[in-house]
Amino acid sequence: MERRFRSRYGRAAVVRAALVVFMLAGALIGAIVFTLDLNARRSNNQQAATELAGMARVSASTFSTMRANLRAHVGELASSVPLQQAVVDRSAARLRAIARTHDARIVVRGHAYGTLPTGPRIAATATMASQGRVVARLTVAVPMDRSLLGVLESATPMSKHSALVLVQNGRVIAGGPVGSRAVVDRGRLHFGSVAFEAKAAKLDLAGVSIVAVEPVSAVDARVNDYRRKLLFAAAITLALAAGLATRLARPVARVLGDLARLTRQAQTDALTNIANRRALDERLDLEVDHARRLGTSVGFVIADIDNFKSINDRYGHQTGDDVLRAVARVFADAVRELDLPGRYGGEEIGVVLPGTNLAGSRNTAERIRKLIDDLEVTTLDGELVGVTASFGAACYPTHGTVEELVAAADASLYEAKRNGKNRVETATAKKKARSAQVGDAPAPA
Repeated sequence: MERRFRSRYGRAAVVRAALVVFMLAGALIGAIVFTLDLNARRSNNQQAATELAGMARVSASTFSTMRANLRAHVGELASSVPLQQAVVDRSAARLRAIARTHDARIVVRGHAYGTLPTGPRIAATATMASQGRVVARLTVAVPMDRSLLGVLESATPMSKHSALVLVQNGRVIAGGPVGSRAVVDRGRLHFGSVAFEAKAAKLDLAGVSIVAVEPVSAVDARVNDYRRKLLFAAAITLALAAGLATRLARPVARVLGDLARLTRQAQTDALTNIANRRALDERLDLEVDHARRLGTSVGFVIADIDNFKSINDRYGHQTGDDVLRAVARVFADAVRELDLPGRYGGEEIGVVLPGTNLAGSRNTAERIRKLIDDLEVTTLDGELVGVTASFGAACYPTHGTVEELVAAADASLYEAKRNGKNRVETATAKKKARSAQVGDAPAPA
């Protein structure tokens, strides 16, 4: 059974079938892996964006709480007995000590004690009054720097590689390259060549936002373990597919071989083993359309075996079939690979000649005519039967449609019959004009 299979389909066919099965399985597995990986990356990016947005919101809320606490602290300090007593006594030493202890600045009747941090900061101010008059002003400020971000990060649930950045009017003031541009575009923030996934939240301070960031490389790395498992599963599946391909190769080769044979049968004349009328018509339509678009030529030749009815009547239909097969072999051997000979009907054979003008079509027909004229077919009784054929040739674009082209070649064939048979006649533009005025009478076979 194995030997019969190999002799019919061949080792090459089995290998091709195995490759087809393996490639189809590989393409399917690749598509599945690509889709799963794409979905995993999208889901991972969405999760990272959601987490960063949550960090930014929590940090912004913590910042608001810190600012409220700072205002409360200033109010408590302003109402404290030690500060009020120092203001009443105008004790510069005690005022400087209080300012230094609380990182504050105290202004009493035009005299300032203590300094506030420079640069971006959050501040709260309270006044001290006596009998409706302001006698002192107290300001406490906290610098918006890395230490402030540390407080915010400690109060915010943070992922391993995430961080916070303070931005004021598009410039980094803490948490990154201070003074550099910080523009969040499509969820991305860039510091030099490093890209970050980023989500921002505005603070209750003019022009200030807090941005939660995580390196894109760190976000992508979250799915690395999943990718490794996915690729491992794909490799195992591909190996199984390779084993399956070898098992399915023989039945697939059988199916492919049957399909190829059926396709050939649908396009081949069973008696002559050249193209049938349907394949010939389809090819002629295709070549004329191609020539119309490119401005080239297509030749078409029709041949009819002379006195074929007499051959059938005298020698029998078996000999007639042998004559048809022999003439078809002459056509198949005499034309180019790009040409298509086919049985047009009965004892007629047509040839489609792409890229061939009228002179070339006539030369091809004349060469085939001479080969047929030299042909002899042996009957079952050992007699030799001579064969001749008459030819009609036409060319596109002289005849501008497929119907006109076929009709012109057919008319030329009948002219060759009338003029003595075993000859070639061509359909020229002059004949086209004349035949449009006077119809051609049928000629005997």
